[in-house]
Amino acid sequence: MLILIWVVVCIIFYLVQKVLGNSGHALELFALFTALALFFIDRLSRKTKK
Repeated sequence: MLILIWVVVCIIFYLVQKVLGNSGHALELFALFTALALFFIDRLSRKTKK
């Protein structure tokens, strides 16, 4: 599970940097997308445990 989270965060970081570059909003967008991805990964992992 930890490897999945690491890969997802790296992909999100790459995409945000590719699209926004050194924009001031890149870090905010990265934080938002990472939070959403972690939320959905948590929901999927809880669904499979039931």
